Amino acid sequence: MSSALTPGQHALLEAALVRRQHELERTLHTQLGDQDRVAHAREQLLQDLDGETAHEADREVDLARSDRGLQALREIGAALTRLREDADYGRCTDCGAAIPFDRLKLQPEALRCVACQGALERQAGLSTPSL
Repeated sequence: MSSALTPGQHALLEAALVRRQHELERTLHTQLGDQDRVAHAREQLLQDLDGETAHEADREVDLARSDRGLQALREIGAALTRLREDADYGRCTDCGAAIPFDRLKLQPEALRCVACQGALERQAGLSTPSL
């Protein structure tokens, strides 16, 4: 277990990650049905044969939403692995500083401290930090 976290904090963060993982899995299952991402995208494209612009926009939003959900699941899975294997969970990947517990409670899959995340977002030209 990470030396920066108490056993209670560790358990709280693991429970939050698992809960979020299950929520995302349910959301994706509802959105995709029993299909994988590729089959779902194929079905969406076939429904777009009529060429309606409105449907095309809906399809793009749907596919972007499923892509974001799948990415979030990967991030949560990686955070759970780091937490369970004590593989630098709770340490900033950029500067190595401990990520404050309050930040981890809000975003348990966080990879960076607030300062490094802010710097990354400023570099990328994002106007509103996602801290």
